Amino acid sequence: MAPVSIQTEMFIRLKRNARPAMRAMSTDRSLQNTLDWALERMRQKGYVVKSKVALNVEPSLAIMGYARKEGDAHRILISEWALDSEMLGGLVLHELAHVYFTEQGASSHDGGVLEEVLEELKERDGLRAKETELLIDAFNHLQNVLVDDVVFEVMGEKERGMTKKFFAEWVSDRPSGDPVTDAGLLCRNAFAVASLKRRGEFENESDMHYRNKSFVSSMGGRSDQDFEWLEKFLEGADPSWKAERFRAALGSYFDRILSLMRSSSRLDDLR
Repeated sequence: MAPVSIQTEMFIRLKRNARPAMRAMSTDRSLQNTLDWALERMRQKGYVVKSKVALNVEPSLAIMGYARKEGDAHRILISEWALDSEMLGGLVLHELAHVYFTEQGASSHDGGVLEEVLEELKERDGLRAKETELLIDAFNHLQNVLVDDVVFEVMGEKERGMTKKFFAEWVSDRPSGDPVTDAGLLCRNAFAVASLKRRGEFENESDMHYRNKSFVSSMGGRSDQDFEWLEKFLEGADPSWKAERFRAALGSYFDRILSLMRSSSRLDDLR
C-alpha cells in the first residue's frame, strides 16, 4: 500500500475533527430555533420574556433540564438525551415559564421563602437529610403546577396529549414500604393528578386513576385523606398569592407532608 502523504493525512485529521464541530454547530442552530419558537409562542399568548435567555446542553445532567438565573440573564440547561425527546419543545416552554415567573417577581419564585420555611421546620421539628430532600421536591411540585398554567395555555393539542402521557407515567402504583419515600411518592402522584385536574384534562376511568388508587390503597393508614388534601392543595394553588399568603400556604403544605413522613413508627435509616 502506498504511504499516505503528509498533506492527505492532515486533510483526514481535519475532516475527522470537523465532524464533531459540524454536529455541534447543527445542535446549536437547532437549539436556537427551538428557543426562538418557544419564546414566540409565549409572546403570542401575552407572556413576554424580557431577559436574555440562552439554551445549552449539559451532557452529564441526569434530569431533562432546568433554568438558572445568571445576573440579569437566564440559562436553560438540558440533558443530552433530552435532545431526542418529543417533549423537548414542551420542556423549553416549561423552563421559559419559570423565567417569566421570576421576572414577574412571583412569590413562588422567591428562593428566600423556601429557605425560611425549611429553617423554621429544622428549628421546630428537626429535619433529616432525606426529609429535607423530599420537601424540596414537594416545593418543586408546587412551583411546577403554577408555571404550567402558562405552559398549558401556550401548548397546542398535540403537545397537550404528550404532556398527559408524561404525567401518567409519573404516577406510582406500589409503595416502597419506607414512610419517607412513600410520602414523596404520594406527593408526586398528587402533583400529577392535580396538574391534569387543574386544566380539566384528568380522566376518572384512566389507567392513571387506577394506578394511583392502587398506591393509596396499598399504603393504608390515612393515605387516602393525605392524598386528597395534597391533590386539592396543588389543584387550587394560586399563582397570584402574595408573599405572606404563599409563605403560610407553603408552611401548611410542608407540615402535612412531614406529618405523613413520620406517621409510621418504623423509620428506616434516613441518612
